[in-house]
Amino acid sequence: MDSQTYKQILNDDQLNSLLGQELIRDDLLPEILGTEIHQLSYWAGKRLARKYQLADLEAISTFFLQFNLGGNLNLTKRTAHKINWTLTGKIVTKRIDAIDDVDFFLEAGIIAQNVTEILETPAESEVMKVNKGKGTVIIETEIGDPKNYQPSEGTPFELDLQNSESE
Repeated sequence: MDSQTYKQILNDDQLNSLLGQELIRDDLLPEILGTEIHQLSYWAGKRLARKYQLADLEAISTFFLQFNLGGNLNLTKRTAHKINWTLTGKIVTKRIDAIDDVDFFLEAGIIAQNVTEILETPAESEVMKVNKGKGTVIIETEIGDPKNYQPSEGTPFELDLQNSESE
């Protein structure tokens, strides 16, 4: 994080609470993990989702909002074999603008594992496009064959939807 990005985040009332998260996520972890950052972030996201299993696809967006995970997540298209998600917001735009090899694989892992558990079928997500001009990230989830589903040993996590700011 450079000084300009730091000042922009610090002086933005919507973003300044994310300053510590950004320091760890976009400065420390890439330095420690090096070229493995994307793969390890993806598996870390899957690990979190096994611990915090959600009830339905809509709850994934609420989870992102309530836990300040990278912005606003919206399911934009669903077919029998794919689900497309769009991640947007001020912090997404700041991260895209400030970081050359920005990492959204933590989000992709969270989505993949939750889709696996919710739909009871294997699913893997991939960051398909990072659009610098629009400040958006497109994440695509491939849905596999339900015969290959193996449930995790996690327990369902109940979100408090009354405290959601998604509307």
